[in-house]
Amino acid sequence: MPSTKILYIEDDLGLAELVRLKLKREGYDVVHASIGHQAMMLLHEQNFDAVLIDFYLPDMNGLEVLTAIHSFKPKATCIMISGVDDMQLMVNAIKQGAEDFVLKDSGGAYLELLPTTLGKVLLKQRLIAEKEAAEREKNKNEAFYRSLIEHTNVVAWEYLPSAGRFSYVSTQAEKLTGHSLKEWTSEGFWQASLHPDDYSKITAFCASETHTQEERGLEFQLLKKDGSPLWLRQIISVVEMDSEQSYVVRGFLIDITESKHAMEKQRLAELVFDTINEGIMITDADNCIEVVNPAFIKITGYSFDDVKGQNPRILSSGLQDGHFYTTLWQSLNNHGHWEGELWNRHKNGAMYAESASISYVYDEVGKVKRHIAIFGDVTEKKQAEEKIYYQANYDPLTDLPNRQLFQDRLHLAVASAKRNNTKLALLFIDLDRFKEVNDSAGHEAGDRLLMQVAKRLNECVRESDTLARLGGDEFTVILNNLSNNYDIEHIAKSMLDLLEKPFSLAAGVDAAISASIGIAMFPSDGEDDATLIRYADAAMYRVKETGRNGFEFFTAEMNREAGKHQKFKIAFKDSLQKGEFKVFFQPIWRMNDGHITAVEALVRWLHPEWGMVMPDDFIPVAEESGFIHDLSLFVVNEAVKQIKAWDDAELNKISVAINLSPTQFRQLDSWLAKMYEVLTGYDIEPHRIKLEITETALMGDTLKLMDILSHAQASGIEISLDDFGTGFSSLSRITGMPLNFIKIDRSFVSQIGQQGRCNVIEAIISMAHSMNCRIIAEGIETAEQLEYLKRLGCDFGQGFLCSQPIPAEDLLILLQKDFLFN
Repeated sequence: MPSTKILYIEDDLGLAELVRLKLKREGYDVVHASIGHQAMMLLHEQNFDAVLIDFYLPDMNGLEVLTAIHSFKPKATCIMISGVDDMQLMVNAIKQGAEDFVLKDSGGAYLELLPTTLGKVLLKQRLIAEKEAAEREKNKNEAFYRSLIEHTNVVAWEYLPSAGRFSYVSTQAEKLTGHSLKEWTSEGFWQASLHPDDYSKITAFCASETHTQEERGLEFQLLKKDGSPLWLRQIISVVEMDSEQSYVVRGFLIDITESKHAMEKQRLAELVFDTINEGIMITDADNCIEVVNPAFIKITGYSFDDVKGQNPRILSSGLQDGHFYTTLWQSLNNHGHWEGELWNRHKNGAMYAESASISYVYDEVGKVKRHIAIFGDVTEKKQAEEKIYYQANYDPLTDLPNRQLFQDRLHLAVASAKRNNTKLALLFIDLDRFKEVNDSAGHEAGDRLLMQVAKRLNECVRESDTLARLGGDEFTVILNNLSNNYDIEHIAKSMLDLLEKPFSLAAGVDAAISASIGIAMFPSDGEDDATLIRYADAAMYRVKETGRNGFEFFTAEMNREAGKHQKFKIAFKDSLQKGEFKVFFQPIWRMNDGHITAVEALVRWLHPEWGMVMPDDFIPVAEESGFIHDLSLFVVNEAVKQIKAWDDAELNKISVAINLSPTQFRQLDSWLAKMYEVLTGYDIEPHRIKLEITETALMGDTLKLMDILSHAQASGIEISLDDFGTGFSSLSRITGMPLNFIKIDRSFVSQIGQQGRCNVIEAIISMAHSMNCRIIAEGIETAEQLEYLKRLGCDFGQGFLCSQPIPAEDLLILLQKDFLFN
């Protein structure tokens, strides 16, 4: 059989090739046209079983193409394809004669739907064509019998069993079979002309001297002159004796080949009816069910006895309103056909989606005689589409709209605000310290934190607003129909209050975060999506720069500052090679004798254009971009070089404390390996290095961290816990960690002399000593603070009272003094 030939009109060559390959695998022969006029030329030159029309074409739209095709091929089978979900477009296409409408989707699911839709449409056309052909065959046979009766256009024959040949055949035999009358009456004609399947049956009949009434209806095949089979039916047979007392058999033959073929087609149609996967339901003119096929029973759960004589509304789910059915019946009454999707109810009560095609069948005078509905269960397809839509538009972790859906809703919100002359606000929310939690506590803990954050933020917005997660720890909120800025401030404060409360991430693992919120207003700040996004982002970064944990409305100044982070990331690229980063050192002295025993290495950025850039400005960007790893190894290298220089100057054995960012904890193994390489290269012993970690590190996989730090400690490296008391780590975790030092945060030291703060410092010192840890108090700026800490038994001090962070050459002067306080 020749393959089904399809014309596909599509200007996107890549998409056309995908469709061609897909349909080729399904057995279709696809011819492609990129514009409408090219398609018209092909349709004039060739015949196609179906035409697939993309709606948007360079020279005409799909409806114009459809009209042009039907102007010279009214019965052409056409399917419209569009990437725009427009019900009116679908209705117009169906009204203009399209057999179906396929909606493109971004994920490509329609490529799987297209062969099914095409097969369904072609099947429907074939069923209609076969029905019409059967009717034509019936009429033709009736005309043939009438002609036979009127003109005796049959083959009359006389056969002599004793001679084994025909003694006579009428002239119609030659016209019917191509065999001459001489051939018909010659010996051996049956042996040469009977079909092998019927040979034994017919020769037995001809050899018999007695015949029954049943043999009057004998049917058999005769091979025509050209070798093709011809079906013949014996109408009547008469057995007589001739004058020589030999039997003579006489009868009439009629060609039933066409009727046999028609019956075969009818059997094939019945086979299709019984085996097709689509349900078929036939109703009478009053819309009462007459016939259903097995697939109908399988899909609906109703047996034929359940629905016989019933109105199809027995299947109704109630999900479609009256307008839906009004439109359906209008299409049927106006065009005799309707196609679409609807929800029906299974006998067990479950809902299912079906893709249905309903057509009228008219009688000879054009009156509706029957309705034929063909439908398939597309519930799984609908569910897959919903899943694809969800995956494309929602964040699976928080169940919030993602970036794509947020942008769509912002566009609609801005358009609505313009139409209705209302205000809206766009909030950009970025979590503070989230990366520390995620890097130290692990991604699973970070995910749990994000889910809890989403739940808390959702409590602050209305149903008419949109809360979305753009990715990472970035959230946005679209606030619609606002009357004043007070509403926005109230919502922002509520969000900050909720996010300041501790989060429980796992047993014994808590986290404290905050948020920075930037706000841009429509129309005062901007009147388009991109501007509002840019300005809200700029306002959020201003909050980050001014201390975090707050909110800001956009100002013009922020727009200039918004690019600073991006400039940092670009400038990082070559900054180390250009020597822009410098390592400063701040002394750490022993309390009991004032000797400097260690220094803390602190990095500074001396940019040629911006001047001195402080760590609080560039470290967060370095952590975010991953530059922190290279930068910290640079600090190690510079520190080790200075240790070597101090040793060469025969100074005291000074050790250097190096800060580790929480973002480095997941790569701590590889980082330590590189640090050991540096130490080995300068022949410096590991005990000359102290690693300072923050409490944030203790919220992660502490067992793994403990193992890594224990190995480092065993090699001689000392571990110091920085900023103690400012986070939410548990005492049990601190107790189990391999720590040598605990640093009292400067916020506690600065409060010395104020009521209620001294007890905290005393408790920290007591706890640390009970753990065999020494105490370093940072931020010492006055003699009063120094003396108080000495009385409490603090081991080491650090702060401006001794020195600010200074370059190595300035530090050398202090080290040569050997001690500070005696």
